[in-house]
Amino acid sequence: MKRILLVSGGAVALLLLGVGGFKLLKSLSFFSVQRVEVVGARYLTPATITRALVVPKGASLFDDLDPLERRARLVPGVLEASISRRLPGTLRVTVREAVPVALAERGGRLVLVDHAGRVLPFDPTRPAEDLPLAAEPDSAVAGLLARMREIEPDLFARVERAARLRRDVVLDLAVGRLWFRAGASSEDIRNLLLVADYLRRNGRSWRELDARFASRVIVRGAGA
Repeated sequence: MKRILLVSGGAVALLLLGVGGFKLLKSLSFFSVQRVEVVGARYLTPATITRALVVPKGASLFDDLDPLERRARLVPGVLEASISRRLPGTLRVTVREAVPVALAERGGRLVLVDHAGRVLPFDPTRPAEDLPLAAEPDSAVAGLLARMREIEPDLFARVERAARLRRDVVLDLAVGRLWFRAGASSEDIRNLLLVADYLRRNGRSWRELDARFASRVIVRGAGA
């Protein structure tokens, strides 16, 4: 009988906790929000994201997180955001930012642009990596750079400048110039890299590699 009463009492306690447990936890100052951690921010500062959350004074860790997540996703430059709890009083905000592919000149100042050539609201003086300098924000230039970084990151890292010339895109490296047509495919980039590797292995210099023509790369330069 004693065991039955103990089990029954435990069940009643669990039921009460399920009904009013969150209200009880929210009322405890031990679980008030004391700290906000930001994970995944490379171009935005943690302070920028924390301010955008507008966490109310005296907020509890067990308050609804949906409004905070919506505010985090509205921060310019944030593509995705989620928030989790860490007891006793920390909110962890995990964000995925838009990724810059180039620096570009616009209105006499430098800006960061994404794969579509859109200007990003990031501080260009604190990039997380060295990026090529584009003459201006341009979707064809940015798209080519984004594809190159994805499939040939070593080649992307060697690009110093990029520009649109009518229907073509030119990329300047320390050793010479690369020509592509606007909208060049991943295969075009790989074909050019194969030719560049062949020339390097055979000790031949070049001034230009032109991949604007289907299934072929034209080599120009004294050593070619």
